[in-house]
Amino acid sequence: MKIKNLLVMSAVLACGLTLASCDEPKPSTSNGGETATEVTVGIGYAHTFAESYGNYQLGLTTAFVAFEEDGTIADCRLDVVQVNVNTNEAKDGLVLKNEGVKVDDAGSVKTKLELGKDYNMKGSSAIQKEVDYQIEFFADWTVGQTVEEVKAKVDPSKGHGVAHHEELEGECTISCGDFVTAIEAAYANRTGETYEFVEGAQAGIGMVSGLAYGEKTWEISVNVGGVLSAEGKVVAAAMDEIVFPVKVEGEALVGDTSSKYLTDGVLKSKKVLGDAYAMAGTSPIGAEWDAQAEALEAAVIGLTSAEIKALKTGEGDLEGACTMTIYSYVSALAKANDYAPLEQVGPQA
Repeated sequence: MKIKNLLVMSAVLACGLTLASCDEPKPSTSNGGETATEVTVGIGYAHTFAESYGNYQLGLTTAFVAFEEDGTIADCRLDVVQVNVNTNEAKDGLVLKNEGVKVDDAGSVKTKLELGKDYNMKGSSAIQKEVDYQIEFFADWTVGQTVEEVKAKVDPSKGHGVAHHEELEGECTISCGDFVTAIEAAYANRTGETYEFVEGAQAGIGMVSGLAYGEKTWEISVNVGGVLSAEGKVVAAAMDEIVFPVKVEGEALVGDTSSKYLTDGVLKSKKVLGDAYAMAGTSPIGAEWDAQAEALEAAVIGLTSAEIKALKTGEGDLEGACTMTIYSYVSALAKANDYAPLEQVGPQA
């Protein structure tokens, strides 16, 4: 099912010179049949926070997308994580409520792609398709279209259980509105780096989630890494961190709108906040989060998953450019690189 395109390093990175000083890249044909020479990549997301089966759940839909110069989607991967929290009766504060669905000992919650058949939607699906299959089908379906073309074909008002376009009938009937929102945000958030476009490669997305007490409130964090991978090595990368602030209000948990992350219902990631994240003043190198993230994105180009995990702040390409704690970021990027060549990520029937 997964038919993907290949990207290699940008002319700037590959040559170590300006784009004008390098050989002109040869155009190639994308899945959509269009000729392209360059792409940019971006991460976007859509969120919900509501009571669910006795807990409170952050639902985060993420998209990692490669865009051709005219806005056509060259490659796309989507995923959804559902992080449940509740008050901790044993002590003040909150606790994760995700027993049985952890990815690893670090406590990162499995995404819908990672759960695979264990998500257990197939039996109740009108088309007898598991959720990861439907997510992957939708992502592949967007290739060759612009965001506006996808939006024109998908009407979120149709709700759950209804095919949103005739091209999706029989393959994807889940609600797709958040997919479109995340893809649209990925276009708005795409990185400034340009990558040469050639045939053949794979997009991957990885998420590492957690819960901790921040400066003034509890925070659900989701670190997101997106890569384009060829032969096991990263050829393009983007990363971000989404932080959802939570506070207790009466007997309910709600989003804390006094936080810089959440204003008027709009959730802003660390990369979207930019200078407003205000880390530069306390950074030993005087660099903001987004600048340090860009240094990490550049550092993973050409690396395998094992090499990504071995990166350390203050060493190699990160010396003087990235001093923040990167464990969860490199874990997400390595996951994305591991998942990129897989048709379906989680366990299958």
